[in-house]
Amino acid sequence: MKGTLVVLVRTTLMLMLLLDAMPSTATSPHFEIIIENGSPYFFPPVATVMTGTPIRWDNPTPTEHTITHDSCITDDPCAFDSDTMPPNGRYTVPSLPPGRYPYHCRVHPIMRGILTVTDSAVPPQI
Repeated sequence: MKGTLVVLVRTTLMLMLLLDAMPSTATSPHFEIIIENGSPYFFPPVATVMTGTPIRWDNPTPTEHTITHDSCITDDPCAFDSDTMPPNGRYTVPSLPPGRYPYHCRVHPIMRGILTVTDSAVPPQI
């Protein structure tokens, strides 16, 4: 009986580990853009993603930054604006409709990037 219990516990633990390691379909993977201290400042500086893909900017720098869609400073609709992102902060846009989204850092206007969202089956690109 004791041997059967050991086998049952081991099998249960292996199944738990296997299920935990399997990818989940509950959340779609994000596309990551990294903020850098030097040019090109956003990596990748030009990115293409499919509609429905979350986009995440990571700030590993020791400086505050923003992720601001260029239209936020004009009379056009503002698609995203992170406000001030602290060092080691993250900002995620869950999804955007198809289009071209130039963006910049309001703290450092020289920092610029372009995000293109497409409906086509083209995979995310750098």
